[in-house]
Amino acid sequence: MLLSSLKRPLALATALMLSSQAHAALSLDRVIVYFDPDELPRQDVVVFNPDPENLYLQTEVYHVINPGTEQEERVRVTDPAKLKLLATPAKAVLPPNSRKTVRLVSLETPQDKELVYRVTFRPVVGELEAQETAIKLLIAYQALVFVRPQNPEYKVASTVSNGKMTFTNSGNMNVVLRNGRYCISEDSCTNLNDGTRIYAGGRWEMPLPEGSAPGRGYIQYGMFDGEFEETQRFTL
Repeated sequence: MLLSSLKRPLALATALMLSSQAHAALSLDRVIVYFDPDELPRQDVVVFNPDPENLYLQTEVYHVINPGTEQEERVRVTDPAKLKLLATPAKAVLPPNSRKTVRLVSLETPQDKELVYRVTFRPVVGELEAQETAIKLLIAYQALVFVRPQNPEYKVASTVSNGKMTFTNSGNMNVVLRNGRYCISEDSCTNLNDGTRIYAGGRWEMPLPEGSAPGRGYIQYGMFDGEFEETQRFTL
């Protein structure tokens, strides 16, 4: 499994089964989806059912408000008039050891900054005949979906204060900071474990590496936009 926001398993329900323990499995071919303004407004996610029984699948679309903050909300979108991201089919049956393509369709291009959604792929209980009471664990997965505006770009800057470096993204799309290093010089660098996704308009704080100080060296990160990565330096 991927960590953090990339893939989030959810325990969903209990049911009656013939065996004492069982689980409904599924997997996705990707868990992050990007809609770019110069491409067709549709993307496909392939769902796999490796189990020897039918998988009853339901998809749910959530609009993420204030992503990456303490005020983050995930609002289920059910009103057809407000649906700007469609997942079709909304319900499907996958036979054993089969796959199904779920198409995501974006109905708008945002003007100011990218829109963020989470699409839940949820197994549901079909018709069961049980001879004993047992637990069936159903695991759902969420795909993180970004709908980008015209001329998408991230703009990350940093400040140093009170032993911390604060990164702010004033751009209109998210960016992932990864492969971090603290360097005293070109030939003296230490890898950093910290890294994160900074959403449009968001910020992130990290403690300064041990032994560092303002004016001594720099921190660099790979800035990954979902397709390309470029290195950016941030002076202490």
